[in-house]
Amino acid sequence: MSYRARIWLAIAAALLGGLYLLSSILFPFVLGMIIAYMLDPVCDRLQARGIPRTAATALLLGGFILATVAALAVAVPLLWSQAVQLIERAPELHQRAQEAIEPIWAELSPYLSEPVRTRIEQTAAAYAGTAAGWLGSALQAIFSGSLAAFDLLSMALITPLVAFYLIRDWNTLLAEIDRRIPRPAVGIARARAREIDATLAAWMRGVATVAAILASFYTISLSAIGLSYSVLIGLFAGAISFIPFVGAIVGGLLAFISALFTFDTPTMWLITLGIFLLGQVVESNFLTPRLVGRNVELHEVWVIFSLMAGGLLFGFTGVLLAIPVTASIGVLVRAADDYYLGSRLYDPFQAGEDGASGTD
Repeated sequence: MSYRARIWLAIAAALLGGLYLLSSILFPFVLGMIIAYMLDPVCDRLQARGIPRTAATALLLGGFILATVAALAVAVPLLWSQAVQLIERAPELHQRAQEAIEPIWAELSPYLSEPVRTRIEQTAAAYAGTAAGWLGSALQAIFSGSLAAFDLLSMALITPLVAFYLIRDWNTLLAEIDRRIPRPAVGIARARAREIDATLAAWMRGVATVAAILASFYTISLSAIGLSYSVLIGLFAGAISFIPFVGAIVGGLLAFISALFTFDTPTMWLITLGIFLLGQVVESNFLTPRLVGRNVELHEVWVIFSLMAGGLLFGFTGVLLAIPVTASIGVLVRAADDYYLGSRLYDPFQAGEDGASGTD
């Protein structure tokens, strides 16, 4: 390995190590970077129309914050009322679930041996206690934890500041980075950066649009049939629909469980599942091909893997970084694959013929 390669590997290792050590405070900075990345093209257009960069940044970010606050002002009361209703009805739902399960268990238990029945009952009780304890701890951390309040405050204050400065200085930062690229590799680096930008921008725009459409469809449809907690389930299913198939599967499961307690007829249960089946069919065959596009080249399996790996290594910050990192790696892998297919390592005879023909 050359001296230059060892230097770059050491820099990459130090960077990754630093990110891992500072992962607990990175979230507002990463979120600000994502907001800046999304809003920078619009700011460029405003600047091209003669608006100073700082004024355009303030105008654009102010509008984004106002739109976010307005959306939260509409959504939070609905979510809060349904969450309170869910907590108040928890004993009733537990009783109804127990009444539904007991006849099934009474019919099934005679076919099981005593050790198996005991084991199942103990496992069910243990998981029920674990779930209740986890829910209580989560609610306590969310609503009463000073650290959680500090995290929310830091996100509300730091994220807009980071986004403002990055949008204002975006072009300057890119120029400084470009100026420091090793000159022999500057052409390749710029070409790969353009590919990464195009892939990532297309994916983010398309997936955000698909998620918004699905969230609206699920919320409106579930509310129309009178399903309990329709807003919670619909918005949650739409929000996680950027993970392929997970939004429809998890949302459909939650909606079906709610339908069991809301409706008494199997027809309504099937209608509830049909809403998510229809949403998945439309998303897979119409929305994603039209809005995301097949040229993005982020395979569904890699999207799921990257999100899980990012969450495991860096928590929610890793989830935010997973897709940009995956898009970047994908572009580099495809470039390396093209290089390999044209190299002597892949086909020494064809490469030799090409080399010979080039010297003639």
